[in-house]
Amino acid sequence: MIRIFKNKTSKKAGFTLLEMVLVIAIMMIMSVYLYATFRTVAHSHLKVTLVNDMHDYASLSLKAIENNLCNATKIGTGDDIKLDLNSSYVMIKDANALPGFTQYHTATGQPRWRLKLKITTDAASKTATVVVEMFDNGVPSADVAYSDSVTVYLPAAKPEDIKDLHDAGSCSFSTDPVT
Repeated sequence: MIRIFKNKTSKKAGFTLLEMVLVIAIMMIMSVYLYATFRTVAHSHLKVTLVNDMHDYASLSLKAIENNLCNATKIGTGDDIKLDLNSSYVMIKDANALPGFTQYHTATGQPRWRLKLKITTDAASKTATVVVEMFDNGVPSADVAYSDSVTVYLPAAKPEDIKDLHDAGSCSFSTDPVT
């Protein structure tokens, strides 16, 4: 007869309570870092999206202004090109320069950005320079978030019909035929 001896000191397979607590603690610490990373990436993405939309709006508004001013025979003070009452849209002849374009709104319901127009004319070179500055209402104390400009040559305007404007917030123009 063969005797088989069982080892009485064999261990059961598994994890101890201490090992499980350590693994859970490490996972909690790592989850805090992952959450912070994902939050930073999401916030960065929102900022890039906002700047891209500001760029698009400014570029398209300036193109609309350029298209209207390039045939101007007179330019001076007035409100043919101005901002709306909330300073959130460019208006040309009392119509939105970009109809159908809507912008984001902040948590308080106000438009995400506000605009500032600066119109400067130079009779000698027969040009008008328009600068659009955009401010982020989500960060009220912030400086200019985006700025773009265009210089328009006014071939149909006589130098005496170009009134001196320097950083004006609005202007008027006429496209009457030259006589």
